[in-house]
Amino acid sequence: MKIMVYECPKKLRIDEINDMPINSSQIRIRTLFSGISHGTEMNIYRGVAPFFKKKLDSDLNLFINKGNNDEWTYPIRSCDPGVWYMGYSNVGEVIEIGRNISNIKVGDIVYSEAPHQSQVIKKENEVIKLPEGIKPEYGVFFTNLLTSFNIILDSKIKLGDVAVVSGLGVLGQLSLQMVKLSGAFKVFGVDLFEKRLKVALENGAYKVYNPKTVQDIAYDIRKETNKKGADISIEVSGNQKALNEVIRIAAPDTTVIAAGWYQGKCSDLNLSEEFHHNRIIIRCSQTGEINPEIRHVWNFERKITFCLELLKKLRFDNLITNKIPFEDAPEAYKLIDKKPEDIIQILLKY
Repeated sequence: MKIMVYECPKKLRIDEINDMPINSSQIRIRTLFSGISHGTEMNIYRGVAPFFKKKLDSDLNLFINKGNNDEWTYPIRSCDPGVWYMGYSNVGEVIEIGRNISNIKVGDIVYSEAPHQSQVIKKENEVIKLPEGIKPEYGVFFTNLLTSFNIILDSKIKLGDVAVVSGLGVLGQLSLQMVKLSGAFKVFGVDLFEKRLKVALENGAYKVYNPKTVQDIAYDIRKETNKKGADISIEVSGNQKALNEVIRIAAPDTTVIAAGWYQGKCSDLNLSEEFHHNRIIIRCSQTGEINPEIRHVWNFERKITFCLELLKKLRFDNLITNKIPFEDAPEAYKLIDKKPEDIIQILLKY
């Protein structure tokens, strides 16, 4: 089987190792496609994620300074236990099952949170069987669907709301479609790249803006909304300046959903103007937890069931801009790093 090896920031290679054995409660999956995360995973690839300098204490929910024993040791292999940051959107065909497996059979197409490698070993409860008729490559978006659906749950959207989605990569495009599906009257899209703006219009945006060509987006949206601003404000780019602009776009006494992973010090964030005077709330949204106000009715299993239905309803074809052989994965990462304007989603094909 072929695995990916992380030698150091911005340096990857593909190695070949012996197939790993499975036990009676495991499944062997032959990977068909995996998706590179342009947010979380690229922050790891670039070496800017907090894990390089600090360790997350899961008991305290705090990042603390690392000791000498906590330093990352290279190389890191995709098949090493606990390696989630080298891919986590994997779709493949089941090719072998242990004798204790009851609900999965050989030939099933399944999704799992597994790294970029040609074979995956999983327990039965760690895979999700894709619905009949769904293209396997669309299943790669399932992790993104779960995250985007959390954004919708956190937004508390109402029929007739006006929304803005800033950052029109995969999460932004899916969130935009879900906002429309949830009853938004108008959805404005914001991004620096023309390819993404064009796709957003195809996916239902009312109007799109490029900050490089529009002097004051917040001012224009105020004019478009009878001086009010956006009821639902979603920021998923991970760009600090973009978060600041979405705070300006938001209507007074509303919440900005911040779903990007903002790296470094937020020196471009201005909390003295619209944030303060318009009483704006900033709410982090990510895939790990569900809003405590609705956890009694929206558990993780219900999210999975509904997102499987969304695989049948949303548009994915115009989000896939490249399919690159797994052997060329190092070049795929370089392409995302250097040419983000040309890409929405790269799939690795096996």
